[in-house]
Amino acid sequence: MTQSPKFTELYFGMADSKNEARDNPEAFIESFVDPQGVVDDLRNRRKFLVLGPKGAGKSAVAWYMDLTASPESELISARDISELPIADVERMKTGDSAGVGRTVTAWKLIILCALLDIALKDQSSPLHQIAEVQRVEKELRKQGFMDPTPIKAVLETTKSTYKIPIPKVGEVFAREKTSSVHLANIVPFVEKWVAESRGSNQYTLILDGIDSIYLNDPQYFTSVSAMVQAVYSINQALRASQSSALIVLLVRNDLFSRLTLADAGKMREDFGADLDWRILSGQPRQAPLFKLVNEKAGSLVDNAPADIVSAYFPSDVQLGGRAGGAPEWMNIHKYLLNLTRHTPRDILRLFEHIRRVAAAGNLRMARDGKVTQEIIREGVLQYSSKYFVDAINNELVGREGDDYALVREGMVTLRHLHKSTFTLAEFTTECFGDSSIESRKSAEKILTWLFFAGALGNVRGGAENYLQFYHRREDTDVYLKGKLILHNALVHAWNIPR
Repeated sequence: MTQSPKFTELYFGMADSKNEARDNPEAFIESFVDPQGVVDDLRNRRKFLVLGPKGAGKSAVAWYMDLTASPESELISARDISELPIADVERMKTGDSAGVGRTVTAWKLIILCALLDIALKDQSSPLHQIAEVQRVEKELRKQGFMDPTPIKAVLETTKSTYKIPIPKVGEVFAREKTSSVHLANIVPFVEKWVAESRGSNQYTLILDGIDSIYLNDPQYFTSVSAMVQAVYSINQALRASQSSALIVLLVRNDLFSRLTLADAGKMREDFGADLDWRILSGQPRQAPLFKLVNEKAGSLVDNAPADIVSAYFPSDVQLGGRAGGAPEWMNIHKYLLNLTRHTPRDILRLFEHIRRVAAAGNLRMARDGKVTQEIIREGVLQYSSKYFVDAINNELVGREGDDYALVREGMVTLRHLHKSTFTLAEFTTECFGDSSIESRKSAEKILTWLFFAGALGNVRGGAENYLQFYHRREDTDVYLKGKLILHNALVHAWNIPR
C-alpha cells in the first residue's frame, strides 16, 4: 500500500506570489490553482478585468501568465501602477482642457506607450518598417514615456505643455499640418499603430499594484477612475480591430465598486473575472478555499490525500477547558475558515504556520500522522501574531499625519480593550478618555477603517446573533450603533477572552 506524505512535507507557498514566482518558479507554476479558468479567459481575450480582495490571487495570475508565456507567441509585460504619482496624472498638460477628459487622455498616453513598447520588442511587427512610428517613439522615449515606470514623464508634463516634433511626412503630419503636435493629438495615432500591428505574437500589458494605492485623497478616486475608463476604451478599440493586444487590469473589487464609472456594470458583467473564494451557504467544508488547499498542498508530492483537512486534522477543535472550565468543540473547517478573511493568502499562511510548528518537532504529531490540538493551537497563535496583525496593519498603510496617528491609536485601543465584543461608546472612551462629539467622530473614522481592513465585524440580529464581516459579504457596510466583534485571529494574537 502506497503511503501518503507527512503533513510536514506539504507545500503551501509563500506569502507574496511575486517572491514565490521569483525564488521558486517551478514550484509556483506546478502549484498554481485557477479553478475559475481566469488565465484561459485572459489569454483568449474573453476577459480583461480581474477583480478580488487583497490576497485573492490577482498578482499570482499575472506572474503565472508571465512565467508560462510561450516564447513563440506571447509578449507579456507587467507594470506596477502604484509606483506612479497617481494624483499627478490629472494635472498632466496634454493639450486638452483640464477635466476628466484630459485625465483619461493622459492615462491613454501612458498605457499606449507601454503597449507600443511591447509591440516594438516583437521583431516581426510591421511597425519597425514605418519611419513615422520610429520618429514618434524616439521622441516619446526621450521624454520618458516609454520607461517601465514613467514617473519623470508624468511629473515633467505637469509643469509645462510638451509637443512632439513630427516629420513633414506620414499620416500625423497629413492630418495636423504642423511641425509639432500636442500629446493629446498623438494618442489616436499610437492607438491605431498598436491596434493594427500584426506581428506573430500576442501582446499583453498587465497593470498591477492598485491594491497598494491608498485612496484617502479624492484626487486618487478621480485619477484611478479615469485610468480604468482609459483601459476599457483602449481594449474596446483593440477588440474592434481584432488586435492581438490586450490590457489586463488587476483591481480590488471594493475599490472598483467605489469608482465613478458610467460603464462599471457593463465592464464587470461582460469582461470581469471575479476571484471570489467566499462561501455564503453556511457549509464551510465546501468552501473553495479548502479545494485550493487540497490542490496547492498536494501538487509537489506523490500520493497526496484528496482532502488535506480530513487526512491530517482532527474533526473538531477544542475551545476552552484548559483552565478548569467545560470545553467546547468546533468543527475544524469552520474553525480554520473563521481565522481568515476568506482569501487564499490567509488560508495558506494559516496552514503554513501550523506546518512549521509540526516540522519544528517540539510538539509531537499524533500516532496516526495527524496534527494534535496542541500543534493547531500553537500554529494558530503564530499565524495570528506573526502574520495576521501585520496583514491588518498593511491594509492601513498610506495614511499620513493625523490619520496615521489615529490608525496607530486604534490598533493599540483594540488590544487594550481586552474584550472581543464592544460598542462604539466603549471604544471611544478607551481610545480618547472621553465621550465628546469630536472624540466620537474620530472613533467612528477609525472603526470604519478597521472594518474594511477585516479587523472587526458587526454583531447583528436579536435573539439569534450573527456576525457580518466585510470580507465575507462585499455589500456589507459597517454598523456602528450596535455591538462590534474583533476578528478571531486578533483575539488569538492578543490573548483576549471570548
